[in-house]
Amino acid sequence: MAAAKSKTPDKSKVLTRLIKLLKKEFGGLPKREQLPVLEAMVFSVCLENSSYESADAAFGRLKGDFFDWNEVRVSTISELEPVFEGVHEPEWCAMRVRYLLYYVFDHQFSYDFDGIKKKSFDLAFKQVSKIKHLTSFCRNYMLQKCLGTHVIPVDDKMVRTAIWLGLVPVGADEDSGAELLKGFIRKADAPEFIWLLKSLSVSKHGESVLEMSPKGDHPELTFEVTDAEDRLKDLLSGRARKRLQSAKRSAEKKAAAEQAVKAAEKEAKKRAAARAKVKAEKAVAAEKAASKKKTTKSKPIVKKKTAAKASVKKKSAVKKKTVPKPAAKKKTAAKKKTVKKKTVKKKTVKKKTVKKKRR
Repeated sequence: MAAAKSKTPDKSKVLTRLIKLLKKEFGGLPKREQLPVLEAMVFSVCLENSSYESADAAFGRLKGDFFDWNEVRVSTISELEPVFEGVHEPEWCAMRVRYLLYYVFDHQFSYDFDGIKKKSFDLAFKQVSKIKHLTSFCRNYMLQKCLGTHVIPVDDKMVRTAIWLGLVPVGADEDSGAELLKGFIRKADAPEFIWLLKSLSVSKHGESVLEMSPKGDHPELTFEVTDAEDRLKDLLSGRARKRLQSAKRSAEKKAAAEQAVKAAEKEAKKRAAARAKVKAEKAVAAEKAASKKKTTKSKPIVKKKTAAKASVKKKSAVKKKTVPKPAAKKKTAAKKKTVKKKTVKKKTVKKKTVKKKRR
């Protein structure tokens, strides 16, 4: 008997239940003023990865602090950056707005960009895609709000929130996530869904979602759409945040314990190295002492030899000094001989005298 095939979950049905939960938390889609094409694109730059409140504040300062769009265009990025305080990446927002205004003025010689509404979707998409540093979120926001086309503008935080809900697979980016969401979201539900998904991604609950759904491709993570409703209920009630905090504390404790073990191992290695060093130093000292003993034993022989040599030298020196003495003895002997000779002569004289008397 063949195994029963598992039914693929109907994402559209799951989405309707998720929208009901999100509407209870954030309310329905508010009515907003229909902006001209250029202003809608500038507002989308402020809105990307930011809340509607911070985007409205930055957009209001941009229109109130400058005389017109031409003054904004000729201003430097450092002059525009303070206007975008409170939104995500103010410097990048300032640069994107300047490039947007440069493109519109260079092609229209004015700041009226509403002529794009008369073009088809393909032509409008191609023209907007030529604007330097304009993201897919800004492009799709303008196409949805101004041209009424069925596109899903999602930024990085919104895509990661959709991944956590199981609506798009792990590793999806803004472009692929927008195409995947477009496949099961109706055109009539798209504006409200975008509003709710944006509200969730930038709320206090969204911070927990972003921690659980890191940026980039993570094959070890899985978020099933079948239990997305239960996860969202836990998130909105605060239980998911408590679990996340406890998991974070346990992870921190584990990391601290691992770090302590590593520190202990490192300290043990240091101590072992110090003991080995002391042992080696003692061995070297012992070798030096042994070599000194050997040298001290051999040194007396050398001293004796040198002493003998010194005595020999002294004797030779004494001999050298006493050598002349025999000459003196010879002199005395010679003197004695002469004296003896003289005495002998006297005797002969006496003998002569004695002979004379006898005569």
